[in-house]
Amino acid sequence: MLKIFSEYKNKLILLPIVFILITPILTVFSYLLHPSTELWSHLANNLLVNYLSNTLIIVFSVAFITLLIGVSSAWLIAMYKFPGKDIFKWLLVMPIAIPTYVSAYIYAGLVEPSGLLFNFADTYLGLGEELYRFTDLRNIYGVIFILSICLYPYVYLLCYSSFKEQSYCILEVGRSMGLDKITCFRRISLPLARPGIVAGLSFVIMETLAEFGTVDYYGVSTFTTGIFRTWFSLGDETSALHLASLLLTFVFIIIVLEKFSRGKSQYMHTSQKLKPSEPKLLNKKDGFYAFFWCLIISAFGFIIPIAQLIAWFVDTYAYIFENSYAQLLWNTTVIASISSLLIVAVSIYFSYLNRSVKDIVTNISLKLFSLGYSIPGIVIAIGIMIPVTFLDELQSNFFGEPIFYLSGSFVALIIAYLVRFSTISFVTTEAGLSKIKNNIDLTARSFGLSKFSIIKDIHIPMMKTTIITALILVFVDIVKELPATLILRPFNFDTLSINIYELASAEQLSYIASPALLLIIVGLIPVIILTKKTINNGSVNFET
Repeated sequence: MLKIFSEYKNKLILLPIVFILITPILTVFSYLLHPSTELWSHLANNLLVNYLSNTLIIVFSVAFITLLIGVSSAWLIAMYKFPGKDIFKWLLVMPIAIPTYVSAYIYAGLVEPSGLLFNFADTYLGLGEELYRFTDLRNIYGVIFILSICLYPYVYLLCYSSFKEQSYCILEVGRSMGLDKITCFRRISLPLARPGIVAGLSFVIMETLAEFGTVDYYGVSTFTTGIFRTWFSLGDETSALHLASLLLTFVFIIIVLEKFSRGKSQYMHTSQKLKPSEPKLLNKKDGFYAFFWCLIISAFGFIIPIAQLIAWFVDTYAYIFENSYAQLLWNTTVIASISSLLIVAVSIYFSYLNRSVKDIVTNISLKLFSLGYSIPGIVIAIGIMIPVTFLDELQSNFFGEPIFYLSGSFVALIIAYLVRFSTISFVTTEAGLSKIKNNIDLTARSFGLSKFSIIKDIHIPMMKTTIITALILVFVDIVKELPATLILRPFNFDTLSINIYELASAEQLSYIASPALLLIIVGLIPVIILTKKTINNGSVNFET
């Protein structure tokens, strides 16, 4: 009887939270039942093909370029020794700390009068005017370039771990059969790295489909910009949600294809008894090519953007004293801290349920719980705004007070963060919890400890490092999130990301230096932690 009551209590907690998390999906697809508007006919006849073609071109191009950059750089760093390798293995990860929209603003400003490239061309070559007139990144090619140099670290990190863990014996067998370096790479190392490559590309594709800031600023029509303009510029929520349903369909297709391509195969970890492959020293010529290739990637991805931000900061540092950056930093920190603590707490509880409760309802619920990261932020924001506004209107009609308690507060924004970033926390805490043996739980239950007591007194102390990592990762992703924050933030509530977006929209690019550097400094913390784990230990959890 107590067991039945306990399972009922678990579902009483689990199901409402999961229902909240899938509310955006249900809301978006429910609007397919609504009759189409005249604007939808216009969009379908004139703009839908453009949205679709641009989105597909960007996705496939970014996937191809990030695959090329990520795999090649990971192979060089993992398998060979050459000048600068110890520096490049860190620098190659750093672009992941820079939000894509910040890189977009920086590269757009490089050729403007305040930009380093313009100043160099004008001062030393006398070509500043020509550079400004003929160089334009604000097109689909610029979007592909920005997303590629910002997102390739996902592929790089996962491939590096894969290559680093491959057995020396396996590669030696290939060489003993007369295979050269390229053939060994193509026929042995690359197939073994396939799960990592697929996982990395999945991250890249999801982030590309969800991208809003870069495509919006560069004036490229995609599904995300189409949804935003249809809703907020044209005021047609039905047509906006029809576009959102198409985008979500693409996302779900990619999820199914990723699961299908991975199948039942897992990442092939090397046994500890086997000798890992040792990096080989490249000759002078090949070492120069490897150095130059890694230098180009690092320069475009991290060195040039940081140099430009520092140059802008030197020119505009007085702007800090004229604006309340302390308030912006406080707003950003408080909302991110509250949300990340809530998300990690929910993830710890759900991870324990996944460990201790084995039934179909719980399993399906937890699968849905881990779906949020694949949903674009703008879709989540719109999918939450509609039911929240409906609830506000309902209580307004019931009590006769037209006050929007939910949509005008932090509730909607925190729910959006919960939907968007629970996956990161859930995967991290689940990985940490899996290292604790089930016998410990059984022993604790035999002493009469409740599930809450087991989590509080046993699991949390043993998972302290994992929990801190999850908190940092979620915190930083919330800090960088743009579309959900832009749409759902309370009135007169600005964060660093919003301030950067507003300054860039007003074409005050040099003034983004201060908030952008603050964002990047915060973002570097988990990057350094992740890099240290990956580079030194050579392992990444591929089940993410």
